[in-house]
Amino acid sequence: MAVINGTDHFIQEKVEVVDASATMTFGKKTELDRFSTKNGIIFLIGFTGSKRHQLADILAAKLEMSIQAPEAISSVAELQKICEHSGSIVVVPQAAIRIDEVRNALREHGKVFYLMTELLHLAHNLGLDAEQGREQIGSDFIELEPQMLASLHFILHGWKEPEDLVENVLEPLGLL
Repeated sequence: MAVINGTDHFIQEKVEVVDASATMTFGKKTELDRFSTKNGIIFLIGFTGSKRHQLADILAAKLEMSIQAPEAISSVAELQKICEHSGSIVVVPQAAIRIDEVRNALREHGKVFYLMTELLHLAHNLGLDAEQGREQIGSDFIELEPQMLASLHFILHGWKEPEDLVENVLEPLGLL
């Protein structure tokens, strides 16, 4: 093994600066825009078993928003119709994430929170053992996880209980 001594091999490029004595201070990030609970839309995406509906119930009561839980969203036109009811929390059906146009439009119409969790946790929430979970929901999980990640504004730790996620929703919306 070769041993390198000294610093002659380091990059030694010199750069001129305007003010060598200037400093920069980094602190808390700037104030967030406050989300409007009257005019905004919150989308909860995730897999069946991720407790999106329970979280929606808690948030709706706290924020005085309505809940929409359509059985399907198969087009952007359907999504736009749902979005006409501002001030709502929409529990997006898992299958809607398969439709590129719908998935891509979510971010334009509201704030998207993904309840991210692992396959075994989902299986447990659905009353399945590990093997049943892999068999029954594994292929959907593998297919849709990257698409959900591409759709989100914010990730929620789906292995937590819904009541423990409320602050994780309120904070990025500027509501804390």
